[in-house]
Amino acid sequence: MYTRIGGKIRKAREGKGYSQHELGAALGLTATAINYYEKGKRKVSIEDIFRLAAALKKPVEYFISDVKQLESEKPSLSKNNNPEIIKKLIGIPVLGTIHAGDVLASEQSLLGFLPTPACEAAFALVVKGDSMDGKGVCDGDLVLIRRQDHVDFNGQIVCALISGKETALKIYLREEGKIILRSANPSYTDIVFDSDGSLDIQGVYMGVFKLP
Repeated sequence: MYTRIGGKIRKAREGKGYSQHELGAALGLTATAINYYEKGKRKVSIEDIFRLAAALKKPVEYFISDVKQLESEKPSLSKNNNPEIIKKLIGIPVLGTIHAGDVLASEQSLLGFLPTPACEAAFALVVKGDSMDGKGVCDGDLVLIRRQDHVDFNGQIVCALISGKETALKIYLREEGKIILRSANPSYTDIVFDSDGSLDIQGVYMGVFKLP
């Protein structure tokens, strides 16, 4: 199964003219990790597929379109990695807006529901601003966020609540004892904290939906 998905990842990467190192850098991964994806040596989770789709500007369906064939090849898949999960759609709440620009108070209100593959503790936000353009997240896009209060790795994109009132979509970095929220657009300055006392991680980026 993963070999077939890996082949699609490689084809999409080469189509964009990216090296494995460049794609890995866009996702906060190493070139070796991308190589393992493409060779089918590493599990591709739903979250991974959303991130790859965003980075390579491909619809999620591109990677999973032949899921029925994959099911017939591996009928003994466990519940946790069964491709059937990907096909089950749920409506996750679109909870308002998040700023990808100058940090301002975000609008928090239920705008509706977004059909998406089943995943726990997820919500969506409408992006305002262009500070994350370098990661393929643009003004007006819908970002899918997994609700959690911690960061999984240095360089992860997070939904951060600053000083209890201002919400931003930024790249989270720890450097020399400081916490840095960085934009993917170099025209924006870093937001630097001496500690995480003023920063509340509300979730981490899972993927982006491009609206027509």
